[in-house]
Amino acid sequence: MQNRMRLAIVFAIAFGLLAAYGIANFLRQQREATEEFRKSTQDIIVATREIPAGTAITEDMVKLTPYLKTSLPPGFFSSAEAVKGKITKTDLNIAEPVLEARLGEKTGLTMLLTPGQRAMAVQVNEVVGVSGFIAPNDRVDVIANMTPPGQEREKEPQVSKIVLQNKRVLSVAQTSEERRDGKPQIASSITLELTPDEVEKLSVASREGQILLALRGQDDNAIVATQGSTARDLLNIVVPQPKSAPPVASTKYRVSVYMGDKRSEFEF
Repeated sequence: MQNRMRLAIVFAIAFGLLAAYGIANFLRQQREATEEFRKSTQDIIVATREIPAGTAITEDMVKLTPYLKTSLPPGFFSSAEAVKGKITKTDLNIAEPVLEARLGEKTGLTMLLTPGQRAMAVQVNEVVGVSGFIAPNDRVDVIANMTPPGQEREKEPQVSKIVLQNKRVLSVAQTSEERRDGKPQIASSITLELTPDEVEKLSVASREGQILLALRGQDDNAIVATQGSTARDLLNIVVPQPKSAPPVASTKYRVSVYMGDKRSEFEF
């Protein structure tokens, strides 16, 4: 009986040692894998929530997250202090790396402008336009209602023509952030991002006529050629052409002139 007890104790000790060895070996492998992963990654700053363009970054907006060193994006940051107080040029999504190219020091529209572009505000009539449903970063077409050059405003109908297409909205009524409650924001002015050539065109259209905006779909980037429309085109009215006057019959006169015995005739 004592021999069996001793044998059981020996087996128990042996199995215990084997189990301990297995656990120690597993933990060692886990430590080695963790160390290997740590050597192959780099902690970088990412956004902890959605950050709109033009926002000053605070520490609670970002955190450190490990990234594979082979996939590190250019211009990353490795500390929250390095990005604290900087202004976002574009929107940042949750878990998106915060990169140097997407940050700046200044606030306002200058941070949001694409290089080479200009910001220009247009007056919008919220009654006849869609200003209440336009948000920053939406895309719009600009429609001008004006009388063509060389025609009298009182006698000739105005032409409605799309003069600019697929233009980015920078701000709505001095606000460059989208409303979080989803409700429309009525605005009397909307700032668009334009090229210098487009700024000149919009300036002429604003001075000579009325400006309206047409909101585009999210993925609609098509540029469509249009001829413009008038009230006559809308109602399909054909303007009658004035009748031409009948030709006037020519009247000829004949005069006879006598000089001595010679007679000459003239016709006119």
